[in-house]
Amino acid sequence: MAIALRFFVAALAALGMLGGCLVVAGSGFTTSSKRGGWVVFVPAPEAYVMAAIMYVLSALALVWLLRHYAVRALGHALALLAYMGASAALIQWLGHALW
Repeated sequence: MAIALRFFVAALAALGMLGGCLVVAGSGFTTSSKRGGWVVFVPAPEAYVMAAIMYVLSALALVWLLRHYAVRALGHALALLAYMGASAALIQWLGHALW
């Protein structure tokens, strides 16, 4: 498989996790109109659906990479634990750094 494809799938995994962490750390997200001056804040309960979608996208990309390298079941479990730990640490860091 092409190196570029693996790179872009890894980028999808990293950016998906970052997007989910930003939504969780900010307890929601803000969206605005392209032409107008109105801004809408999407609060935590609705925003967590978006964060869940981002985490699922990221996890699927990670699983695809692990399957490509023929990682065993123990490796999948360790990768999942590392993913959860990195997400928790990133949420804590973003919570302190940005807000």
